[in-house]
Amino acid sequence: MSRLLFIAIIGVTVIAAAIGLNYAPWQSDDVAPPVVTPQAPEPAAKQPQTMKLEPPTFDVVRVNPNGNTVIAGRAMPDSMVINLDNGVEFGRIKADDRGEWVFVPEKPLAPGTHTLRLKMLAGSAAPVMSVEDVVIIVPEAGKDIAGRSGDGHILALKMNPDGSSTVLQKPGGASSTKLSVDSVDYNDDGRLSVSGSSHPNAMVQIYLDNKLIGHARAGDDKGQGHGIWTMNPDDPVKPGLYTLRADQIGTDGKVIHRVEFPFSRAEPTAEIVDDNTIIVQPGNSLWRLARSSYGKGNRYTVIFEANQDQITDPDLIYPGQVFKLPDN
Repeated sequence: MSRLLFIAIIGVTVIAAAIGLNYAPWQSDDVAPPVVTPQAPEPAAKQPQTMKLEPPTFDVVRVNPNGNTVIAGRAMPDSMVINLDNGVEFGRIKADDRGEWVFVPEKPLAPGTHTLRLKMLAGSAAPVMSVEDVVIIVPEAGKDIAGRSGDGHILALKMNPDGSSTVLQKPGGASSTKLSVDSVDYNDDGRLSVSGSSHPNAMVQIYLDNKLIGHARAGDDKGQGHGIWTMNPDDPVKPGLYTLRADQIGTDGKVIHRVEFPFSRAEPTAEIVDDNTIIVQPGNSLWRLARSSYGKGNRYTVIFEANQDQITDPDLIYPGQVFKLPDN
């Protein structure tokens, strides 16, 4: 046998053995599936958190007799604050990185009643309106807010969402009184709202018939020479005649200044004698009288100016008083 033939026989034998191994009886026809390592699920994309937008607020409103105005307040940082006068834009200002803004209109406010409101624009969010309005009454030159000859003092009231008011600027001008109660009001449930002014950051305690009903701390001096405080007791006040007292307390707990006057809480009623005269009934306030007589509570200053011979303080009117109701 030649050498080449011997090599060929060996090669055929090896190939046959390999084929036989592939078809061996112990070899399974099933192929084992590949091992797959489970993969951790991809984290869900984080939804951007919607930032809660606080509405813009008024801090200071100052108007001189010529109608020149300075308005300051707070809003979201870097937002745009649009100032509205009776629903019409009369200027806009951007809040700084702390949310503070000061706006000085180019034109003075014309004589008449102005209702100021704020609209805030922050990014792509929907506009946010202020929840408080400021009502300003600007008299004509040489007249008071009742239209009579006198000094042109301005009245500015901040109208709170609960219907109460905070005096920002008094028609009588600056006062040397260290502590004052500028507004007392209550709703139909008898819940009080009391506001006034005192030394900046002073502590004020409020009493009814010598019973403490709450306390408030005055705000910072916003260029007015005093701070404004507001107090809303938790408990309603029942109908009746009370003595309301406000005490400014020093750091040692002692009373520094005190204001005290009678206060009546009753269902709002009024007796109108004729179109030009009204008799004060228990529970009346100048605000309620103006609302029932003129349709707007902020016109209480008209009654106040027309009856200054009887009213020394707009918050102090008494049952039985007879007030004149000017036509205008």
